[in-house]
Amino acid sequence: MHTLRTFSRTDAIGVKDLILSILTKEYPFDKNAYSDSDLARIDEVYGGEKDSFIVIEEGGDIVGTVGIKEDSKESALLRRLFVDLKHRRRGYGTELLNKAIEFCREKDYKRIAFRCTDRMKDAMNLCLSKGFKEIEALDVAGFKIHNLELKI
Repeated sequence: MHTLRTFSRTDAIGVKDLILSILTKEYPFDKNAYSDSDLARIDEVYGGEKDSFIVIEEGGDIVGTVGIKEDSKESALLRRLFVDLKHRRRGYGTELLNKAIEFCREKDYKRIAFRCTDRMKDAMNLCLSKGFKEIEALDVAGFKIHNLELKI
């Protein structure tokens, strides 16, 4: 059984460990494309009125994450969409993304942006299946960064 809920400070180590573990194991060449400075202070970075950080907890462990960060009055950034490898294909990514979209609607955002590399196929395909459209693809140091957007 799992719980989908808002981040609390006691989750900080579990969230950081999960995300850094996935980045190191699955995306070692993409690490310079993404800063990890937000992971040391999630409650501050995602603590604004129009920001949120959502986790899935199972058996006391953080197994999934997604962050929403205000980019402008009408636009939010979707960040840190990760699910632990052993917990994939259970619908957790869909739950996280649905909750993030619901949060953005409640906060009256008009658009949600998501950036990912071409190696992050599962996250990209999940977003595309939820109606995100690719608006740009940039070549950076041997891989592509895809900019996706959902109008809500």
